[in-house]
Parts: sequence; C-alpha cells; structure tokens
Amino acid sequence: MKHTRMDNRSNNNGVIGMILVTLVGLCLYFISCNSDDDYRVPSYFIDLVEANTNHDTLVTVIKMDNGKTYDVHQSIVAAAPDTTYRCLCTYALDSNQITLYRLEHVYSSYPRKADGFKSHPTDPVKFISSWKSGGYLNLQIGVMTTDAEQHPFGFCEDSITDRGMYKTVYFTLLHQRPNRDNESYTKTMFLSIPLSKYTDCDSFAIHVQTYEGLRQVVR
Repeated sequence: MKHTRMDNRSNNNGVIGMILVTLVGLCLYFISCNSDDDYRVPSYFIDLVEANTNHDTLVTVIKMDNGKTYDVHQSIVAAAPDTTYRCLCTYALDSNQITLYRLEHVYSSYPRKADGFKSHPTDPVKFISSWKSGGYLNLQIGVMTTDAEQHPFGFCEDSITDRGMYKTVYFTLLHQRPNRDNESYTKTMFLSIPLSKYTDCDSFAIHVQTYEGLRQVVR
C-alpha cells in the first residue's frame, strides 16, 4: 500500500499539509457504569494508528503502533482505495475486531530537503511532547488559532550526521500561520514523520520553533 494522507492539497509556498485534528489526548481510557452493577459500557481508547483501505475505499484494517492489526467491525469510507492513512483513532476492542467511534486525519509526510520547499516558514507552536512509535517520530503540539483558516505544515530534512557508528537525522518543523487567523485559543494536534527511509539511523532530532524560542528535541 502507498503511504499518503487523506488531504493531498499543498499551498503555494510548498509547505505540505493542513491542520486536520482537534483532539482530547493520547491513550485516553475510561469506563462508565449505569445503575445496573452488571452492565458496563465498552472501554474506549484513543491512539495513533494506521488505517488501511481496500479497493472500495473502505477502512477495513487498523494497525496499532505496537504492530497488532485488527479487522474493523463497521467499515467507514475514506478518500482513496488501497491506501494507508495516519490517524488518531477512538475505538473499542472486542476479541480480534475493532469498533471505530472516531477517526481523525493526522498530518504525516515524508521529509524533504530544503530545496524541495519554496519557503521555510517556522511560525511558533506550543511544544507538548514527542516520541517514536510504529515507525514514526510523533509530535504533540498546540497551535494558537481561531480556526478561521487551515495552517500548512511540513517536515524539512536538514542534515544527517555520522559519528563513527552513530547516525542522527536533523529535521525542522515548518509551520505557516495564515494572516487572517488570530491566536484566540490553543488547539492540540498530532503530527507524524514516517521513518521508513531512515532505517540505518540511530536517533532523530527535530527543531521546533516555540513561543519561548527554538527547541531541539532528540529521540
């Protein structure tokens, strides 16, 4: 399957991607009970996953970052057939099947070198966390917005250093704030960098422009 995102648009500055996520957090888990002590609603989880579509554009398989795969109990329609999407998934598990309650697009794009972008905007974001899982370098950030317009994002590959037997890749998060979007509230979102082309690298560093200054995160 090819790796892509559900929104294939790009802006004129060559920075790929759009804000597509509003979210409540990662790995959220809760159980609720009604007055009947013997009744319990399903346990719900929120995780970053890969959603795989078939030739009819239906999401039929969900792959977790730990490598486990589940058949989808009730398939949902995506944009393209035979495609893998990076998503934030709200779900419940029942044996080998997964029930989807919400599936949100997560911006995920292979990094490009600097000359692959027409410009290199680094408007600030709020850095929350970063981790590696499922073959991705994941970022959780906060974006100041009014939701008036979508924010383009991109990942720039700056360099690769090789110190003996240890290789590190350096990225920069590109972010362009639209002129007509004010900083009214913070929207939390996730971004994922596919790492399949960097299998010979040992660590990954990304530069993120925050409101406190430039921050380098190494994973």
